[in-house]
Amino acid sequence: MFDRTYTRRTLLRRSLATAGAGALVGAAGCSSIPNPLGGGASYADWLPVPDDIGDSDHYNFTYLNLDDFESNEDEIDEESFDPASYEDFWDPLDIDWEDVSGLTILGFGGMFGFGGLVIEAEFNRDDVISDLEDEDFDEDGDHEGYTLMLDESESQVYAIGDGAAVLTPARDTDGESSSGETGTAEAVIDAKTGNADRYADDSEAMSTLVDELGGGTLVSGRTMEEPEDASPENGTFDAMVAQGQQAKINGETTDVKYVVVYESSDDVDTGDLEDWVDENDGSDEQFDDVDDISYNQNGRTGVISGTINTDDL
Repeated sequence: MFDRTYTRRTLLRRSLATAGAGALVGAAGCSSIPNPLGGGASYADWLPVPDDIGDSDHYNFTYLNLDDFESNEDEIDEESFDPASYEDFWDPLDIDWEDVSGLTILGFGGMFGFGGLVIEAEFNRDDVISDLEDEDFDEDGDHEGYTLMLDESESQVYAIGDGAAVLTPARDTDGESSSGETGTAEAVIDAKTGNADRYADDSEAMSTLVDELGGGTLVSGRTMEEPEDASPENGTFDAMVAQGQQAKINGETTDVKYVVVYESSDDVDTGDLEDWVDENDGSDEQFDDVDDISYNQNGRTGVISGTINTDDL
């Protein structure tokens, strides 16, 4: 199962990039991110505290509101982004992408590593469990209303609930791979059910980022240590502690927002944000297709806002 998962992970990353999420960049670098739902940031409920799933203080996330993509299919260039490509990523679950409302990708397996996938969808729970059993998955107990299933090699965990499935590698809560270990999946479930603190509860920087990003069609972000060397043209800023991006499709156009969280409001420098845009506005550059760009400060955040033609995503 995992042999194929790495191929799917590559496909997923490429799809996210063409969807307009931008590049999630290194801890000392930039992380471009769009915002999903347009309302509350429900994806934040699925984000466990970093200490609960590994030995790092930071990780990245990406959220896609597939309902938005479905309702705006006619505006999206399928050659650039095809939501149906995600179905292979959660194989062997027989779930059509049109039945998926939200997809949350957890990147706590390293800077670009795959930590987990949460699928919120309409499906028959018993049918899904039966499909997994047909693929040589075995039941490994229950956790907070989720049935834990392990693949034949016990290297992958599928936790099946009512209207949601959590997919993770078999890892313990220290982030160590271990055959048959369901700790990482359980930590994600505990965050959702409120039985453990969430990333935004534990990190003021993540809380500020999520508040500013809100919901949208596509949202991604991460926290980070303050960089030792700033490089505004590359999206690295003095006193930067979190960064994210949000995109919300509105028919033929899409609103985009890039957010940088600083250590304090005194550290915000919108001039540096302008330098970032100026240096990345050209052929094949990040801000090439973004129009009506504006720069604003909101407390300890610096915000770049703009619009893009949806078929340019």
